[in-house]
Amino acid sequence: MAFCSKCGNELREGLTFCTKCGAAVSTAGRSASSETSETTTGTGSATQHANAAGGYKSAGSETQTLVDTRPTAPTIVIGPAPKKDPSRGLKSFAKGALGFFVAVAVIIIGVWTAAWVVSNFDTKAQIEEVDDDKSKQMLALVDDVRNPNFDEVLDDLLSKSGKAEDYSFLEEYTNKFNEILGEEYTAEEKLYCDCCYYVWYTEYEAKRYEWFSNNSGLLNYLYVGKANRYRKYADTLYEMLTSSKSDTDLKNIKIYCVDHKIITE
Repeated sequence: MAFCSKCGNELREGLTFCTKCGAAVSTAGRSASSETSETTTGTGSATQHANAAGGYKSAGSETQTLVDTRPTAPTIVIGPAPKKDPSRGLKSFAKGALGFFVAVAVIIIGVWTAAWVVSNFDTKAQIEEVDDDKSKQMLALVDDVRNPNFDEVLDDLLSKSGKAEDYSFLEEYTNKFNEILGEEYTAEEKLYCDCCYYVWYTEYEAKRYEWFSNNSGLLNYLYVGKANRYRKYADTLYEMLTSSKSDTDLKNIKIYCVDHKIITE
């Protein structure tokens, strides 16, 4: 058994360096039995040192490779954890919000377009047995009185600055509806004409009472109730008319007018 000449550590046979202090093992520190079994020369010591360092063991003329079968621990790379990009969540939210607003915008545009088409009467009459040209002309009269510019006409009439003697605005438009209807017409066309006139009439009355409620001084309050009532009639009938698709829908308009005493049978 050999011992380190520097620290006295017990050494296994064949070691050229102390496993405790790392000092080179001299041949003098080896045991006698070790010296007898080994051929020690300068060249041999160097070769033995090289073999010990390289994991080889010399036994006579054979060179055996010593394989270390001990399991090795996995390599662990220690470093800073990857940082999360705070902008990724914000970008995802922005994309979702953008998609939502685009969908809402499409719905709003669709509703607005449908309302515009209805209000401008670009669609054909959906009522059977009603001439398309007649329906468009009748609806144009309704559109005329609902036009905001009609307020100027109404102001001129009700202030009497432009009212001629024996002039009747209602009579004038009644004659216009009858002219459009003509001498020959179907029962559906007559019903359609009447419904258009009811809408026209309630809109005219709503605007007339609204004018009085704003231009009667201390007596304004006397007209507010009628103005509100006829405004409700006009808007309701207008919606019923523009959504009518059968003579049954038109009959419901007439029933509504009778129930609310707008007309009498």
